[in-house]
Amino acid sequence: MTPEERENWRYGELGAGNPIEEEEQILFESAKKIYNTDSSKLLDVGCGIGTITQELIKIGFDTIGIDFSAKAIEICHTKHLNAKHVDVDKEGLPFDNDHFDVVWMGDVLEHVFDPINLLEEANRVLKPGGRLLLSVPNDYTLAVRWRVFKTGRAIQSPMYRSMRQCKHHTYFSWELLYYMLKVSSFKITELKAPTKMPFHKKGKIVNKELLAKLYGYSFVLTAQTSA
Repeated sequence: MTPEERENWRYGELGAGNPIEEEEQILFESAKKIYNTDSSKLLDVGCGIGTITQELIKIGFDTIGIDFSAKAIEICHTKHLNAKHVDVDKEGLPFDNDHFDVVWMGDVLEHVFDPINLLEEANRVLKPGGRLLLSVPNDYTLAVRWRVFKTGRAIQSPMYRSMRQCKHHTYFSWELLYYMLKVSSFKITELKAPTKMPFHKKGKIVNKELLAKLYGYSFVLTAQTSA
């Protein structure tokens, strides 16, 4: 089963959805802060069945979604959403230069084969001073490092043991994410990380780089192109 066939099966036969989690809630707040009626064209990369797209439209953005699952796009169309079937690994982002004010990329970068190319494509289709709203998993928390040290198992071992497959092609640390954004000509303007902190029953959202690296289970950030 190819990756697209698997996603079509998930969205079709299994009826899988796109749940809105803490990372998305953080990005929604960032989106609300940067929204204005004069700069509202937004690209939702990896839109799935349009759950996030619908929320972005509610904020006010003129939103188009893309996804490599034809079934997901079919479902988007039943919701009357503007969505296109696009495989970014093969096609990049099929839009003109300087076309969008915002690119949304929630938990997408780890799934593509060439994340630097996708970031460069995002920079290309963004207008000068445009914003990238991005989240990726932090695969090198203290807890993960300890587990690998203690057991010797690979980082992706739990996924293969439970799902028989792992859809993440890149394992992100803060250092690697920072590097990729820098070489793609993005400047980070805001960092937030939902965490699972020791001795805290409830997680906290931190904005300090060190705490994010050690305890954040996801990096959630806003980055900007050159004006």
